[in-house]
Amino acid sequence: MDLKIIEQKQLVERYLLGRLTPPEAKFFEQVVRKSPQLAERMGLPDALRRTMRLLDETGTEWREEAPKFWHDVRVPLGLAGALVLALLVATSTWLGKRELAAEHARLQQTATEGLLLAPTRTTVVRVAPGRTGEAVPTLDLGTRESPTLAELRIDTGWVRGNLFEAAVKRDDGTYWARLDNLVRDSNGELRLALNSGAFATGTYLVELQAVNLRGEGEIVGRFRLRVAPR
Repeated sequence: MDLKIIEQKQLVERYLLGRLTPPEAKFFEQVVRKSPQLAERMGLPDALRRTMRLLDETGTEWREEAPKFWHDVRVPLGLAGALVLALLVATSTWLGKRELAAEHARLQQTATEGLLLAPTRTTVVRVAPGRTGEAVPTLDLGTRESPTLAELRIDTGWVRGNLFEAAVKRDDGTYWARLDNLVRDSNGELRLALNSGAFATGTYLVELQAVNLRGEGEIVGRFRLRVAPR
């Protein structure tokens, strides 16, 4: 039983007025004896003092009883310690709620604005893909925390046809994207602009496929893109 429940059920007032049933009164007294600090927090000593003054003023006989537990000199010390503990608990709870609210606001803002960061610089990267049987080159696309908008100029001058598609996947085989209907320019280059902030940290394999109008074709070159954390 805590102070909130005692206040809600008005147990102090009902106890002083004798309106509690015997089991309720006994239970209430046991709770107060076990938790002396509750007596002070409920204002029980003040209520009893007011009652005694009222009896004195009206001339009503007051039967002296054995000293109550809150007259013990140790009770104020215990109440002071309980008050300090309550203040510490309340302060830590308030700080925890404030930090939780700030974190919730940050996550909500991230969800609203998205995870993609604006690029801090731009660069042009010329790519000579590795043909079938050749080594696959690796190029640095940029970083995750300070994104780069990289324009890839991919040499496809040796390939017949002008229509291509590109599959981008991580080294573990997980597909990240597939780009269709890519057309090279008059210099025989495919141009792709990629934001490094859109990639998770790691290495990605890009496979270029030359296709016909029916979407049929074969892989003509490969290269890797590496994205660093910072």
